[in-house]
Amino acid sequence: MKHVPGLFAALLAAQIGCALPALAQSAGDAPAIQSRASETLRRTVRFDEIGFDAGIEFRQLSGEVTFFLPAARAEAIEGAMLRIELEHGESMQTERFLSVALADRVVKVASLEGSSGRMTVEVPVPDGAITGGFLKVTLGYSGAHSEQLCIDERASGDFVFIRPGSALELYVRGGELDSPLDVARLMPRDKRLVLDGEGPEMLPFAMMAGAAYDAEFGAVRVGGSDAGGREWTSGALVAGRDGARGGRVEVMALDGRPALGFGGSDPALGLALLESEWQALAAIDGIAPVSLDGAEEASSRMTFAELGAPKLRQNVVGSSTFTFNFAADALPSGTLPERLELLVAAANSASGRGVAVSVFVNDSMVGSRPLDSAEPEWMDFALPAGLIGRDNQVDILVQRQVEGGGCRFAPQGYPTEILPQSRFVLGDGPAPGDDFFLMRQAFRDGVTVVAEPGVAERAWPLLLPLAGALIPDRATVTGAAQLSQAEGPFIYVGTNPPAGSDPALRFDQGAVEILDGDGGVMFAGSGLEALSFVQVVETEQGAGIWIRPGDGPAPQPTRSIPLQLDRGQLAILDQDGLVLSVARSRTDLLQISYPDQTDLLQLLAKYRPWIVGAAWLALTLLLIRFLQGVYRKRRDSSEG
Repeated sequence: MKHVPGLFAALLAAQIGCALPALAQSAGDAPAIQSRASETLRRTVRFDEIGFDAGIEFRQLSGEVTFFLPAARAEAIEGAMLRIELEHGESMQTERFLSVALADRVVKVASLEGSSGRMTVEVPVPDGAITGGFLKVTLGYSGAHSEQLCIDERASGDFVFIRPGSALELYVRGGELDSPLDVARLMPRDKRLVLDGEGPEMLPFAMMAGAAYDAEFGAVRVGGSDAGGREWTSGALVAGRDGARGGRVEVMALDGRPALGFGGSDPALGLALLESEWQALAAIDGIAPVSLDGAEEASSRMTFAELGAPKLRQNVVGSSTFTFNFAADALPSGTLPERLELLVAAANSASGRGVAVSVFVNDSMVGSRPLDSAEPEWMDFALPAGLIGRDNQVDILVQRQVEGGGCRFAPQGYPTEILPQSRFVLGDGPAPGDDFFLMRQAFRDGVTVVAEPGVAERAWPLLLPLAGALIPDRATVTGAAQLSQAEGPFIYVGTNPPAGSDPALRFDQGAVEILDGDGGVMFAGSGLEALSFVQVVETEQGAGIWIRPGDGPAPQPTRSIPLQLDRGQLAILDQDGLVLSVARSRTDLLQISYPDQTDLLQLLAKYRPWIVGAAWLALTLLLIRFLQGVYRKRRDSSEG
């Protein structure tokens, strides 16, 4: 998405038209659209929906985490229950507790009894705890060895694991969700698109929805229903074009559940509004963004705060690890980090000892520094070229010498914080066409989608997950009838390559065979036609992506097996997902043969080992002949 102060050239208040109700009747498997939902629904907001896919774990009798769960406005909620599913264990008897605070108020303290086990902690949400559409939750873990001060807490082997299936159960009056922002915040993670046709004109909206709502994890599909029971399990995005200028987003109901309707001449603009930093404007029902202009100016530095880092603060007894994740497409287009500058504050121990800070980026150690001062201090680490990819993880290990009190005092933890002013120093990155993840970063400022006639209609199951894999969550997607109308990076969908491009793999030169590095046939004939191909190509418009849908089943990604493209310029897909992703220059891994073509280059490629051997033999004979001539001349001169 383009983040600029002048995001909208204008804002128009749009009247609710008749185009979207007409759309519902053309959707086939969907009932007529209503203006508002009438039922009370149960919405289950799981912890893995907000990023805790691996759950939450505490050890060493201490730990605390704070997070926010999306909810509706208080007046729309009939009741709410927080259910925490956990596993716990210990190797020696201790007294351990899990405390639950809602909106900074402790509402429950659960005792963890026994050496191990599973349990569910149920916490009714009191009135007033949900504010601003969110519930603030703080989980704290603590314990003690009842006067056994000579026992190190680390010897207890204790743990508490909060399962990702833990959830906030909300009972919501659907009719009270009367603004697009309310519905968008509370919609389930899985989305279904109800579109006015499946032609190229709806492609920008569908691909923007696929990028914004995790289609690479299988969370977006076309069609279907959510009828039956009170459980709200999927969110409906209804889109159709009409004569109104710009785009429109409004609240409606489908299958008795709240839904979002998008209309206007460009429905994708309404979706762009919900995903932008101006999303609060969506609280005004019927607001219509007319245009999204401008691009963010590139900066030479990007702070942790700007990248959305959480609060990185812990009490360190012996060692603690601070983890921070960021994506390359969160950085300005054309840049990658060259250095990491950390601003670290760590309290000295009672004896005046400091800490050691070691930094790992994508599991590679980039340096270690001592910190003896109790004042915040900058630490500078160089990042090797090639280390940064699509998704990146920074692990900051802070270690200090454990100090006890001769069995009189328990080991004491001292606070350490990675301050949000910590930053990446950016430099020029490689060309966008060098890797898929660099193209994804280039799409950050917008991407134009062009489709050959008749191709998009049969390729929706493939294009949605690829949109999630290739396009950043907040990118603006526009459509064009021809590639010459595209401005900037593009995605081209077709059976033939974009005009003026030279892809690594072509389909306009007769039969094609894909060989491995030893010359063995990997794909050919009908097996090749069933595959889908994604390639980075260069045209007069610059670098872009060519998607060639295959005749076989499209990939069906899931949360455990997502469809993600990182490095490489040529990707091969089948129904199970990504088969292979390779750089164009890696001919040792992949060779492409066109049996119907017999040009000189292919002959050279086919008989390269024989040609190289013959050349070495000829050079050897020439060298022997030359040395023989030199020897004869020397012998004749010595005899004369």
